[in-house]
Amino acid sequence: MSDLESSLRDLLVIPSVSGEEDAIADYVVARLATKSDWRVDRVGNTVIAHRDGGPGPRLLLCGHLDTVPGDQGVDEDTDCFYGLGVCDMKGGLAVMLSLADRHCALPMTMVFYPCEEVAFERNGLHLLGPAEAMVADHDLAVLLEPTDGVVELGCQGSLRLRLELAGRRAHTSRPWMGVNAIDRVGELLARATDFERRRPLLAGVHFQESLSPTRVESFVANNVVPDRARLWLNYRFAPDLSGEQALEQLFEWLRPVLGDDDLLEAEEVVEGAAPVQEGFEALIESAGQVRAKLGWTDVSFLSSLGVPSVNFGPGDPLLAHGGNERLEKVKLHSSLETLASWIDSVAASV
Repeated sequence: MSDLESSLRDLLVIPSVSGEEDAIADYVVARLATKSDWRVDRVGNTVIAHRDGGPGPRLLLCGHLDTVPGDQGVDEDTDCFYGLGVCDMKGGLAVMLSLADRHCALPMTMVFYPCEEVAFERNGLHLLGPAEAMVADHDLAVLLEPTDGVVELGCQGSLRLRLELAGRRAHTSRPWMGVNAIDRVGELLARATDFERRRPLLAGVHFQESLSPTRVESFVANNVVPDRARLWLNYRFAPDLSGEQALEQLFEWLRPVLGDDDLLEAEEVVEGAAPVQEGFEALIESAGQVRAKLGWTDVSFLSSLGVPSVNFGPGDPLLAHGGNERLEKVKLHSSLETLASWIDSVAASV
């Protein structure tokens, strides 16, 4: 078995559900501490490794240590690895560790961080403290999220909106005496097909927007027409809109159906990231495919720090979180070689 495959097997047998990354962070520190040319620091369970280099672009590689909960066992056959997090994103972590073994003439930093899969405020990449300035001081970054070996540019923004629609109570034997708040939810959902889901072309790739109802609540009693109903909507918007613009666009669509007693609250607004290709041309050429990132990733955070970033890593994103994750060995190795080739090309261009 190759060192790359050995690293992945080691990572897979270490449980690392969000909030329980101590052991896997210990493993990463131990692996990197054996390399004399890497300086390793730890902030909680975030591991930051840096290697000096000659003149040229400063490269940043990032990957999260945590997985979602699950009980998928670890297995392997001739073609694939199987296990919780093998796609999202222990395959990417193994690639990072293997890249740390290779010579690079450029300065490089790697960040392995916890709690990406849970609430935004617990994300270790966002809690670096004084180290954040060092992370921001890079020229190009790759986030090794699962992309199935395709370069994915930028990411969507995400808006979570809670609506509380008002009605008027009545006995269910005389429902015409009231206004059923659940009926009002239904009317709003029927209009959802009219909401413009844009598909703008940005930096050569199409971003497909979506609007999804994710939760409905309403109940008083089985014989009462309810006077309140709550609906949650998730709007995934293209990164040519700011969070404020996306919120205003959604409000404009909702205004005709809202009454004075209805309530709206934006529970979460997360900015997207504009797609960039400059600096990553060789990576795109080597990968052979490029597309927009549908979903939110920490490319948004890195971009907010001023670091041009893309998503690229092994693992099929359609298998992430599904309880049946698998990673083809050939794609694991090809992701490593594609990244290594890009790093060499950046160094050669200096």
